[in-house]
Order: sequence, then C-alpha cells, then structure tokens
Amino acid sequence: MTISSLLSTIVVYMAFSLAGLFSKPQTGFSMEFVDVGQGDSIYITTKHGKKILIDGGDNYTIDYELAKKMPFYSCNLDVVILTHPHYDHLNGLNRILNRCKISTLMFNDVDFSSKGFSDFKETSKKINAKNLFKGDEFEIDDVSFKVLWPSKEFTQQKGADINDTSIVLFVDYGDFEAFLLGDVNDSTLSNLDLSSIKPLIAGDLEAIKVSHHGSKYGLDEQFYLDLKPRNCIIEVGKDNKFGHPNKEVLEFLESIKCNILRTDLMGNIVLKVL
Repeated sequence: MTISSLLSTIVVYMAFSLAGLFSKPQTGFSMEFVDVGQGDSIYITTKHGKKILIDGGDNYTIDYELAKKMPFYSCNLDVVILTHPHYDHLNGLNRILNRCKISTLMFNDVDFSSKGFSDFKETSKKINAKNLFKGDEFEIDDVSFKVLWPSKEFTQQKGADINDTSIVLFVDYGDFEAFLLGDVNDSTLSNLDLSSIKPLIAGDLEAIKVSHHGSKYGLDEQFYLDLKPRNCIIEVGKDNKFGHPNKEVLEFLESIKCNILRTDLMGNIVLKVL
C-alpha cells in the first residue's frame, strides 16, 4: 500500500494487485471521505460507475465536491444514505435531494424533530425510499453492504440517543473491507454482533470510519482490538468547538498502530482499490 498527497486529497491505494497500480486508466472501487468540516460525508464509486453518497455534512461543500464529478444540474446518484438526522450529517443532503436524481434513498424515521429532518422526510416522499435495519444486506455491482445497527425496535424508541440510531455499515469489496460507524456510542459498539462479519475479513481490516468525529464517547477499545484495522479515518472540522478528535482516542489508535487519517489535516481522503 502506498500513500500519496494529491492537492488537498489524500489517496490511499489498496493495491492488492501490483500491476493494478500502474494500469491506465485507473479504474475501480473508491471510498472518499469528503472534508465537509465538522461533519460526515462519504462518496463511494464502484468499478462500473455506480455512485453512493452516505451523509452530506452541514454546509455546501458536498455540492462543490459532487460538481467536480458530474454536471451540477445533471446530478445522478444511485443510492443516498442518511445515517442519522443530526444537522452535521443531514443538512447537505437536503439540497442534494432537491437537485439530484436519486434512484434509492435509505434512512430511518427516528424520534427526532428539526426543520431539516422534516424537510428531508417530505422530500423523501418523491423518491424511492426504504429503511435500513440490523440484518439487512444489499449489493451494488460487486460491493456488498451489511447493516449491523440499528434494530427496528431501537429506532422506534421514544427519546433514544439519536447518535445511537446511526446506521452502522460493513462494506465489502473483494479483499477490501471497511466499517462505517456513524456517530454511535461506545456502548452500542460493544454490543454489535460481529460473529457473521469476522469470517468475511480477508487478512487485515482495511479501514474503520471512527465514530462521532473521534469523540471519546464513540470509542470501545475492545471493538478495535478485535478487528485490528489498518486505517482509522476521522471526519472532523479544523479547530472545532467540541475538541474532536479526543486526545485519548488518538493515543489509543496510535497504540494499536492504526494509520490515522484526518480530514481536518489532510482534506479529502480516498481509499481506492485498483
């Protein structure tokens, strides 16, 4: 694996075939952690050009980023996923839903009230929308997505911690695997059933999107010790008021020799399988 800087983007090449590194044009699966400041947004493309957007941050950054990849007024996305309705994951998606053609929208209608979420749900009525619950699976091209959390019952609880309603995904493409943790808390991580997932991991786990921007409340040490990730990605805003990422979280990730990649320091981070 090589790491190289490309303008404001860090590209991490997952080179399972050395020949693939030098083939032109460079095509394949990519997972881009978009630098949207203090928020989350992940853009996935498959080898056949399918496009998946997970969360949209809180500002206009995702509009600019998508405009680099497709015409602004001819925006097409195959799947859009909202992990949970906090503004730093949701707000950017509201414009995308109104501007882009979206084949499938995935989210859960949890007990949360905000104008942004109300607008989102209203717009969703015009789109092919579905829920994602623990145990669900879907495949796009050769990329498989497994939902580890939340359960349907948990999303229906009144007053549940909205961070803990985050959709947790295991993404599997060949020898590349990644966990996308949303903003779930440590107690949720400690209770995830990984028995069906561990056999699917070929060698080392390539990546974990660290929960909740590196908050100390999103770290379950045993979860990381069990999975032994090679790369730990933290989507976080520079000099944010929350103090993310937490110093103790960083020290722990360093202690297990996980390669820490931060959007506040590196800009966009792309994991690419050639």
